[in-house]
Amino acid sequence: MRRYCWFFRFLLVSVLLHFHGGHSLNKTCDPTDKASLLAFSGGLERKGAGLVGWDPNDASCCSWTGVSCALGRVVELDLSNRSLYGVISSSIASLAGLATLNLSRNSLRGEVPAQLARLASLRVLDLSGNRLSGAFPASDGGFPAIEVVNLSLNGFTGLHPAFPATPNLTVLDITRNAFSGGMNATALCSSPVKILRFSANAISGDVPAGFSRCKVLTELSLDGNSLTGSLPSDLYTITGLRKLSLQENQLSGSLDEDLGNSFINLPSALQVLQNLPNLTSLVLTNNFRGGETMPMDDIEGFKSMKVLVLANCALLGTIPPWLQSLKNLNVLDISWNNLHGEIPPWLGNLDNLFYIDLSNNSFSGELPESFTQMKSLMSRNGSSGQASTGDVPLFIKKNSTGKGLQYNQVSSFPPSLILSNNHLVGPILPAFGRLEKIHVLDLSYNNLSGPIPDELSNMSSLEVLNLAHNNLSGSIPSSLTKLNFLSKFDVSYNHLVGDIPTGGQFSTFGNEDFVGNALCLPRNSSCTKKASPGESSHRKKNKATLVAVGLGTAAGVVFVLCTAYVIISRMIHSRMQEHNPKAVANAEDSSESPNSSLVMLFQNNKDLSIEDILKSTNNFDQAYIVGCGGFGLVYKSTLSDGRKVAIKRLSGDYSQIEREFQAEVETLSRAQHVNLVLLEGYCKIGNDRLLIYSFMENGSLDYWLHERADGGALLDWNKRLRIAQGAGRGLAYLHLSCEPHILHRDIKSSNILLDENFEAHLADFGLARLICAYETHVTTDVVGTLGYIPPEYGQSPVATYKGDVYSFGIVLLELLTGRRPVDMCRPKGSRDVVSWVLQMKKEGRETEVFHPSIHEKENESELKRVLEIACLCVTSVPKSRPTSQQLVEWLDDIAED
Repeated sequence: MRRYCWFFRFLLVSVLLHFHGGHSLNKTCDPTDKASLLAFSGGLERKGAGLVGWDPNDASCCSWTGVSCALGRVVELDLSNRSLYGVISSSIASLAGLATLNLSRNSLRGEVPAQLARLASLRVLDLSGNRLSGAFPASDGGFPAIEVVNLSLNGFTGLHPAFPATPNLTVLDITRNAFSGGMNATALCSSPVKILRFSANAISGDVPAGFSRCKVLTELSLDGNSLTGSLPSDLYTITGLRKLSLQENQLSGSLDEDLGNSFINLPSALQVLQNLPNLTSLVLTNNFRGGETMPMDDIEGFKSMKVLVLANCALLGTIPPWLQSLKNLNVLDISWNNLHGEIPPWLGNLDNLFYIDLSNNSFSGELPESFTQMKSLMSRNGSSGQASTGDVPLFIKKNSTGKGLQYNQVSSFPPSLILSNNHLVGPILPAFGRLEKIHVLDLSYNNLSGPIPDELSNMSSLEVLNLAHNNLSGSIPSSLTKLNFLSKFDVSYNHLVGDIPTGGQFSTFGNEDFVGNALCLPRNSSCTKKASPGESSHRKKNKATLVAVGLGTAAGVVFVLCTAYVIISRMIHSRMQEHNPKAVANAEDSSESPNSSLVMLFQNNKDLSIEDILKSTNNFDQAYIVGCGGFGLVYKSTLSDGRKVAIKRLSGDYSQIEREFQAEVETLSRAQHVNLVLLEGYCKIGNDRLLIYSFMENGSLDYWLHERADGGALLDWNKRLRIAQGAGRGLAYLHLSCEPHILHRDIKSSNILLDENFEAHLADFGLARLICAYETHVTTDVVGTLGYIPPEYGQSPVATYKGDVYSFGIVLLELLTGRRPVDMCRPKGSRDVVSWVLQMKKEGRETEVFHPSIHEKENESELKRVLEIACLCVTSVPKSRPTSQQLVEWLDDIAED
């Protein structure tokens, strides 16, 4: 009998394999299905390489690219990211057995054919990332089997789809469209929906009652719409809700009367939402502007809360004591309100809190001593908190003004203390130096006094230190030059005296960061003007006046700069006939004004004047800024011939080393490789130095991996492997073929730029110190970015080729895992990607580190091989790391197999 059982099992498996599979080989597909596919193909204007193999003479359409069949009928059409252009043909509606339709990440336009609603077997519909428009087909009675719908990143208009006749809908994502009108909670909750994403549309009206019927709802994202009124009281009954996003609306009003209280505006919302036991993230920015007092002692919920953002909600009162019960809290932002009183000491005792923004309020008193003992910001050997953040959505501010306060979801968040624009007094405690993990410390626009503690130099991860507009005295500690990652430093308008430290990052700070003191500027051997009592008085008697003065000053500065640029441009134009357009006038060598400088072009024979550059950037208008790094701002410029370039406007004063600087730039221009961002030209305007680079249409790898919401999904494994190959080739060229050889010293995903074909190009290599090919292969003055710096740089101020390889290994891990090098929002033990990967590998769980969007059985072998290469790169023993040439050979071998 057992023998017969095995026989029937074998027979069953054989039949299934024969009739079903991703590509049913040598099987003739249904003629109707084949005709439908060919009609779809015929309606496209451009197919790119997406439909290679779609041969009309081939009877077995089940073997065509993107087509999967069962029993001879098409059940899946997956043509995502295939460079398809054109409209969606209604012929797809004839694929009667179609269960999955994925046309995402193409350039399809026009309306979705109404006939698609007839697809009775369709369970998954993904049209995201196209240019589709018009109303989505009316869903009453249509799409009866649909489970997942993704229409995000299009231009759909009209009312949002609801699928009321669908019993199995679980995910509906219409993010970033132009849907308008009100919401239909009753229709949306007629099925067991788990995720509703309606962000960034034009939906208006009240948040309707009825969401309590969504018994299994875990995410409700309504941010970026025009919702008004109050929150319905039945929201609190959705006990499984984990993410509620309401920022950028105009919510106000009162709750339904059946709640049994008289709370209005934000307090009412908190009363309701505290009953959601699984809620981990609550962002209510720019809502509830009624000027209500924060509830003090009647909130007992939010026990799972990790991210609480109540910024710019016109709140009154003091910091409520119930916040101290939020033991899992990671992020607290109550900035841009009207809160007052002293900052309670218990706030610094929340073990998992690593981001605090209390700025632009009216807090008084001294800095709490407990802030110097925050466990999540202290030594790497200390406690970092035990809370597991999992997949908590986190948000980071995109600008610093109250009206424009916005948060974008990202996977990383800078550990910060932001207490600016308050009435804080007293000294800056030396114990703040214990916070070795902090990235941002902003105490500006307060009334702090005393010296700047020398101990702040122990904040080894600090990137921003802003102490401007206080009453600080004494000198600037020279030890602060040890802060290798400090990209912003401002002590303007205090009572500081003495010399400004030199060396390290201080060479990149401008004079404006030190004005309003009695400091000596070594750049011109003069001293800044000491602020008068009136100038140094910055108590916030009237915040509106302060803002108005700032805006007026800014407008005046912009006017002066624009006028100066126009004058310069005219001077240049008048002398164009007198100068060689390829020469750079040097103020030290010539009697001509430096304003007569033209542009030195390295890669192009066409003439280009500074006037052309100013015109193409509208006098360096901020609207043209496309990037900002440690070396300065980057502007996008479209020249008169239509060519696009990126112009890096360097910060710092190079006038004392002009000859050396120009010679180095000319040397860098000779570094030419298909995987480098080419330096096309150089010029100077007064003390400004401009570097002209090729423009990369697709921005940085960092943007696609970590900032763009769908970026990780758009980068399939083949693209990622090609990016790794290209970046590796560029690095090998710098190390081995370029004369003289060049150390990059800042390899990171944001310095890998992608062109229109997603080919990788290394950027900013020219801003590292050149390595003499005939002398030493090391250089001092280590630079780099946190998370990418090899461990040996902590013991020796010497940068090496092996250090570049370590940083490249970190980039490989980013490509494989989708994680940032350091992510404070992950559970302890997995915040550092290197330690986490090595531990998972040690436990035999390496396949779990791969990002789900690229992990498939077909490419698992390649993923594992690249992981092995990455682990060799990040080994703590430099001599055990491969050379850049070995990296190229290994990656090419993987791609060719």
